[in-house]
Amino acid sequence: MRTKSTWPRMATLLVALSLVAAACSSGGQNDTSTTAASGSTETTAGSTETTAPTDTTTADTAKPQLVVALSAAVNLVEPHTFRSTSAYAVTKGLYEPLIREKFEQQPNGTMLGIPGDHVGLGAESYEITETDTGLLGTFHLRQDAKFSDGTPVTASDYKYTFDRSMQADFSYITLLLPFIGIDSPDQIRVVDDYTLEVETNVKTPLFERFMTFQVFGAINQAMVEANATADDPWGGQFLNTNGAGSGPYVLQEFNPDRQVVLAPNPDYWDASSLGNSGVTIRNVPDANQRALLVQSGDIDMATGLPPKLLPDLEKDPNVKVLSRPTSGIAYMGMNETIAPLDNVDVRRAIMHAVPYQALIDQVMYGYASPANGVVTSPMETYDDSIGSQYVQDLDQAKADLAASGVDSVDLTLGVRESHATDQEAAVLIQDALRQIGINVEVAVLPDADYSQKLNNNELPLFIHDWYSWGEDPFYQMTFLTECNSFTNYSRFCDENYDALVEQGKFSLDAATRQDISSQTQQIFFDQAVWAPLWAADRTIVTGKCVTGVDKEYSDIPGFKYMTKTDNC
Repeated sequence: MRTKSTWPRMATLLVALSLVAAACSSGGQNDTSTTAASGSTETTAGSTETTAPTDTTTADTAKPQLVVALSAAVNLVEPHTFRSTSAYAVTKGLYEPLIREKFEQQPNGTMLGIPGDHVGLGAESYEITETDTGLLGTFHLRQDAKFSDGTPVTASDYKYTFDRSMQADFSYITLLLPFIGIDSPDQIRVVDDYTLEVETNVKTPLFERFMTFQVFGAINQAMVEANATADDPWGGQFLNTNGAGSGPYVLQEFNPDRQVVLAPNPDYWDASSLGNSGVTIRNVPDANQRALLVQSGDIDMATGLPPKLLPDLEKDPNVKVLSRPTSGIAYMGMNETIAPLDNVDVRRAIMHAVPYQALIDQVMYGYASPANGVVTSPMETYDDSIGSQYVQDLDQAKADLAASGVDSVDLTLGVRESHATDQEAAVLIQDALRQIGINVEVAVLPDADYSQKLNNNELPLFIHDWYSWGEDPFYQMTFLTECNSFTNYSRFCDENYDALVEQGKFSLDAATRQDISSQTQQIFFDQAVWAPLWAADRTIVTGKCVTGVDKEYSDIPGFKYMTKTDNC
């Protein structure tokens, strides 16, 4: 008989953000804490975790080969360039960051991260202390860590990674670094071959979480420089199709139209803990086909399956549906630069008319939590006293519309051609708004057209989604709702709101962050910025005998501890 495996919700923790790296077992940990010198914060020494899940300790020749089909093609593997979600899964196996979230193995065989609790990865141990203006992280690297070509991983390679992320013209990482107060390569210092210092110019709870991001995994400087050109000094073209990391895997085959193959890195410091002898990522664009393949046993894991397929998969004894809440949000934005959406009462009418629970039940088939605002219900600092007001109330919606003074409202709702769930949601929203006297035309647009119209302020209403690596509320608010953010597609702008977001972003005090977050959530609700539709679950479907699937800060699957048995 088949049961739905559900990961627990994230605990609310002081250390905001959320995003992480690889997986490991719950054993073999020896975290230690020491008190730093006077004037500094508590210094936490990161631990080493080398114990794999119990069923992955067999000899390499006995470890299974895995085949997976992800939500999209692996378009490139350059670690500092935007790429498909599937490509992030590949680079996660190639590049090893300094630290990662600690994992606990669950009864169902999954690996669940403990938010805010970190252990060493590329760094064997580390300390984080306060300075007068910011934080100082000192990372002591593993002296047995090697790149895929057998050369040692040194502090210079990690510095090269940070420098490259700041200076390469194709890098998007400069969008992230202001959150942790890094804007100059001078803040990354090599103390010796195996000691790296990273200093911030702000005190932020996001720093330690950011150090788990795969984009800061060590890059083999010598290899990249040997393949760089005058026109491409940072070797971006080389790394688009080649790996140069120190992670558990090497890139054996790169054929995006067919498959990408990861083979174990023979020089990986923790090679004995790999749960498998390699992973093949097949390109299977059709979600229905991915579902059939995992049911037949031809693939071991599938991601990106639409919610409507999951109830039937739940009934299949040959597969497992792994599901847990995330803070990822789908929302209907209302562009405030387009009349009559510049009228707050019109926006309130729309916000109160949306059938939130019906969307979760009929479009997401229960594989979602209520979003309830820009700070979604599964996210830390969420305030339920505000979020619980996002419910359908047609009487209130009619009253809001009457208060607006607008006699006739005709709007276009844009949705992407590739997002069937958004199209289904649009039909329910269209019907609900019709009941209060608002006429909506649903425009199903090719993705490129949708993006162009969205960026050009041509869509009055639109359904969009977002997932914040790190799942931090202030990170999310910055990108989606601050005045000058390029991803603030509703064009909402409130200077008081922005000031609160900036204050919360750089506060280390949990109570202060909660209070500020509640204030911003209230402003967001009062101004009816969005109709927040749902916070989608992270769902992965595997064969019944597959274990070791991890859940980290990001929503990117990791392969390091995945394995399977012949029977279970």
